Amino acid sequence: MSRGRGLACGLATLVGLGVVLAACAQVPRQGAVEEVKERPVLSEVQGQYYLPKGPQPGDSPGDIVAGFLQAMTATPLQTRSAQEFLSAGARPRWHPQRVLAYRSRTLSPGRSHVVVLLHGANQVGVDGQWQGQVPRAGERLDIRVVRENGEWRIARAPDELVVPGTYYDQHYQEAEIYFFDPSGRILVPEPVHVQQGTGLASALVRALAHGPSHALGGAERSFLPSGLTATPVTVSASGVADVTLRGTDVGPLSRRTTQQVETQLSWTLRQDPSISSFRLTIDGRQALDATGSPILRFTSVANDPRDPAVSQASSLFFALRRGRLVSGAINQPTKVDGPFGTQRLGIGAFAVSLDGDQVAGVTPTGLLVGPAGLTGGPATAVRVLSGPGLLRPSWDFAGRLWEVRNGPSGAVVYDVRRHHAQRVPIPGISGHLVRRFLVSRDGSRLVAVLRGTSSDRIAVSRLRYDSNGGAKRATPARSIPWVSGAARIRDIGWTSPTTIEVLDQLSGTQAEVRILNVDGSTSADEAPTSAIPGPTLGLVTSPVDAQTPYAVQQRSLYDLAQIDTTAPSVAVVSTTHLHHIAYAG
Repeated sequence: MSRGRGLACGLATLVGLGVVLAACAQVPRQGAVEEVKERPVLSEVQGQYYLPKGPQPGDSPGDIVAGFLQAMTATPLQTRSAQEFLSAGARPRWHPQRVLAYRSRTLSPGRSHVVVLLHGANQVGVDGQWQGQVPRAGERLDIRVVRENGEWRIARAPDELVVPGTYYDQHYQEAEIYFFDPSGRILVPEPVHVQQGTGLASALVRALAHGPSHALGGAERSFLPSGLTATPVTVSASGVADVTLRGTDVGPLSRRTTQQVETQLSWTLRQDPSISSFRLTIDGRQALDATGSPILRFTSVANDPRDPAVSQASSLFFALRRGRLVSGAINQPTKVDGPFGTQRLGIGAFAVSLDGDQVAGVTPTGLLVGPAGLTGGPATAVRVLSGPGLLRPSWDFAGRLWEVRNGPSGAVVYDVRRHHAQRVPIPGISGHLVRRFLVSRDGSRLVAVLRGTSSDRIAVSRLRYDSNGGAKRATPARSIPWVSGAARIRDIGWTSPTTIEVLDQLSGTQAEVRILNVDGSTSADEAPTSAIPGPTLGLVTSPVDAQTPYAVQQRSLYDLAQIDTTAPSVAVVSTTHLHHIAYAG
């Protein structure tokens, strides 16, 4: 998956040498400037080693700052080289935690300071959270320099690693750390952007130990006790990782808490291909599995009920055929026995609960909920919302039904439980015109397509819950960058718990789909795209890897897993007389 890309300046890649030249600094054309001796950045592409030069005798303030910025591109990543450009008093105070990745930069040296202007900069937070585009004020770095032993040195350095976008793309990768939902029943993934290489496991455990952001209180929780610090993770030749968490006055943990901690670590560490199992020590106490062994092994994702993709959900297709609900294999669906299969209730867009037990269907006058009838049951449907303007609903793992109604004052979001609809205010989404929305299966995220005057945009909010599992509020929605030749979005769908597929119709003869990260880190011009010939109506997707994603056309489905940007997709199955095709959720 593409990380936040498109940050690179115009670089020349020397493929044969495995090196990249990054000479992105620009000198202003106006004003008093000083010539800066720009040192080309030679950074590792395939396991090579690069140790930047330190300060040279007679370096000017501009040279010192340029050398400092270049030193932050050391490979493997380290800060010792950059510290050589700092004064004796600045070195012990400099502990960069965040990352600024820029497209290009301009240096303007003065008498006792150097102004660095970054262009196209994005920021990654302390624990690897993507924080998006840096505000214009944050793209200006005023770096003060002082004389020390007759040479210029930096008196105060920025508290970030400041690197070219190409360096960031080569040395950082996407990963996820795993927390729980407030009830402790299902995992909630948090995308992070961390260093590649042998430090991957250490970076992930360190971020996990810090716990969820305070802004996500009520949206997720960690079972790791607060105040723990993680020591570097070591991995044996046989793939056993040693994880040590230290704290003060942690006390013994209950068996359930220990199991939840093990689950968070198991799902987080399995992303490191060098790790097959791990040992866990918390404040001097070693965790043991059910057999008394200190070796904790990864469980199968498909068999884990805490999987945020809910891979144990119904894998059937559902659709309407002549107004009645059918399910089963897409090439041979059969009528269900519930009220939506035995009666024409006038529903259009619908959603089936993840266990395949309940159906919510939209009619011109409201929202009906009733049993799917896959295994029999009462043949009645209940109206839970009345009135027009309802969109296709969505279910999460807890059996919560989500709905959005567009009205004269914009959209209203509802959490429907036990046939009772409760409004959930979502800043940045409520009150806007919503064309389509999704709720993640773990119940942690709501993604919406918002209609603007001239184009659509995508926004995501984090959902918060009370102690009874009821949605009570949400975080302000953040935009997910999206750029296309089309102004309007035709459909969206989940492709994993943290990525969505976006469909837009470029013309009458071509549509395209692209995959975006929900944290907004996918650069708009680098999103993986696939072309689809002909008019395309919608998407059939699932966050479960084993379920094939499709694009829906007038009488056929196109297999999105088999197409790429150079080969057109091929119709795989006829869907004549089928409408509103969907997976559960």
